[in-house]
Amino acid sequence: MKKTGKTLTLSGQMPKRDFGAQLYRDPHTILEYANVLDINKAWKVKDFRVWIMESNFGQTADAYFTVDTQLSTDDIPNLGDWNNAGDNRAIGWGTLAYNCNAMTSKPQSAAGFPRSLDNSEYFMHPDHLIQNKLTISAHAFGDQSTLEQKQYTLNYIVYLEEYDITPTESIIFNIKGKAQDLSS
Repeated sequence: MKKTGKTLTLSGQMPKRDFGAQLYRDPHTILEYANVLDINKAWKVKDFRVWIMESNFGQTADAYFTVDTQLSTDDIPNLGDWNNAGDNRAIGWGTLAYNCNAMTSKPQSAAGFPRSLDNSEYFMHPDHLIQNKLTISAHAFGDQSTLEQKQYTLNYIVYLEEYDITPTESIIFNIKGKAQDLSS
């Protein structure tokens, strides 16, 4: 495995999500590479960031909420497997804490209902390569009485680095990036 020196940046938005919707529901595919004749190409996620697009949620009182995000190399349909660093399909995690209407830290909006980003943390699994699929999912939760029935849009930016790999490495990374169920 060796770096090619090429990079790839993926940016976009997830479709609108409801506050309180579970993390594992409706993951958004941001990379799908299905060229079976090119098994020698792979990417490593170097870093990623997410942020809420909306500056106004229409709430009438202060609100505090968090957003958990996860990057995965395969669909993860079970709640218990999400946000689980032991799952080989999960490769990146992020958590953000927002405070609306209490400008105590980093302002995120100059218009609408003011919000500030109180904290953000990101973690990447250092030993992974992606060959065919990368998904992102999110879960926002907090003051349900204030944010009930509200939706949000999550922006993302993902920085990847291209690698050349051998056919043997391709097999290993493809197996590693998929779910393994030894019980059935």
